[in-house]
Amino acid sequence: MGQQQNNNIGLPPEEQTSTSNIAFGLIGGSFVTIIALTTPFITMQLKSSLPYMSTPRQKVEKALTFLSKRNNEMIANSLQQRGIDTTIKSRNITKQLHFVDLGSGDGTAVLAASSLGWRATGIEMNPTLWLISSIRRLLSNNKKIRTNSELKIGDMFSASISQTSLRNANCTMIFGVAPLMPRIANLIERECQPGCWIMSYRFRVPLNSGNHGEEKSKKDQASVGGSGGIQASLIYDEEEMRIYELNRHHHTTEEDKSSNND
Repeated sequence: MGQQQNNNIGLPPEEQTSTSNIAFGLIGGSFVTIIALTTPFITMQLKSSLPYMSTPRQKVEKALTFLSKRNNEMIANSLQQRGIDTTIKSRNITKQLHFVDLGSGDGTAVLAASSLGWRATGIEMNPTLWLISSIRRLLSNNKKIRTNSELKIGDMFSASISQTSLRNANCTMIFGVAPLMPRIANLIERECQPGCWIMSYRFRVPLNSGNHGEEKSKKDQASVGGSGGIQASLIYDEEEMRIYELNRHHHTTEEDKSSNND
C-alpha cells in the first residue's frame, strides 16, 4: 500500500497529466463512438416506420433455393414446349438471377443470396447498418459474396435507386410493416416486372382483390387502406417466409394510371 502510493507520488507532474489525458480521451472517444453508432437508429425511427429486425439466414437460403429450382423448371418446360430436347444440366442456358433487398439491414439476406450465386443488391438508409453490412461483405472469405453483391445507402423510395435496382430484379425482398405497405405495394407495382418474386418474412403482403384464378383466405389479406395491394399469387409459405409471384398478365405503368383516371 505504502509502496503503491510512493510510486504514484514519484511520477513527474507532466507524466501524470499525460496519463490522465489519455484516459479521458479513451473514455470520451468511446462515448462519441457509441453515440455516433446509435443515433441513426433513433433518427430512422423518427423518419421511417421500419424497425430493424434481422432475417434468419437459413430461411433466406431455403427460400432462394426453392426459387432457383422453380426457375430451372420453368426454363426446362419452355424448352420442351419449343421442341428442344435438352436439360438444364446439359446446357449453360440459365442466367444469373437478381435479388434486391429493400431495407437490407445488416446484410444477412444479401450475403446469403450472393453466396448461392445470385446477383444481390441491398438498399439500406441506416448508415450504421449499411456500414456493418459493408464490413461483413468485405471481410467475407467467400469470393462469391464479394463478387456478386453490392450494398447501396439511401431511401428505397428514391427514383434513382428504385429504377436502377427493381426494374431488373427477379426477386425483391421487403419488410412489410403495415404503415408502409401501401407505399411499398405501389413501388412494386410500378417498378417490378411481371413474374417478379416478392419475398417477405413474417409480414403478409396485401393482395389486390383483382387477382384472377386465386382463392384467397382472409388471413392472406392485410388492411392497408385504399388500393394498397399487389396483383400476385402466393407460391411459398414456410416458417414465416412467404414468396409471392407478380401476375404475368399485369403490369402497372404511369400510362395505365392516366388512362384509368380518364
